[in-house]
Amino acid sequence: MKLIIAFLTAAILPASLITAWYLYGQFAVFKSDDPYIWIRTSHFFLLCIIVSAAYVLLLGTPAYYLLLKLRAIRWWSTILVGFVLGAIPMAVFTWPLKYPELKTSASVDGVQTMINGIPTVAGWLQFIYGVSFFGVCGIAGALAFWLVAPNKQLQPTAVASAE
Repeated sequence: MKLIIAFLTAAILPASLITAWYLYGQFAVFKSDDPYIWIRTSHFFLLCIIVSAAYVLLLGTPAYYLLLKLRAIRWWSTILVGFVLGAIPMAVFTWPLKYPELKTSASVDGVQTMINGIPTVAGWLQFIYGVSFFGVCGIAGALAFWLVAPNKQLQPTAVASAE
């Protein structure tokens, strides 16, 4: 039961962090007495929970059992895998060199991020920032998992004695 709670916590914490970041942006853009801020935020939170649960189910669960099989579950390996599982899918989906033949240009707040399909330094920094943000969310989920999961199942000696 504790393991299930650990997986749920691993899904809820990153979704909460991303929603808090979104809510901060809502208050920066709209007036604080706008009643729709909370409606938009609750819908965004629901979307984040669904995506985060899918991450944990499709990526986190196999990673956990792989680490368990390899007897490599430690606090640092859990955090490292959390970063990788958070960052890599985002890096793949937002890779700036997907369609260089389109020769597009883009800018953010007046700063060129892409010129003729080639990312600028600012574009690469924006990419790294976005990927790192999701990596940190993965770390948060992994750390939450590590802190909630039953310690006997996470110890390498417990796995060795169970075989």
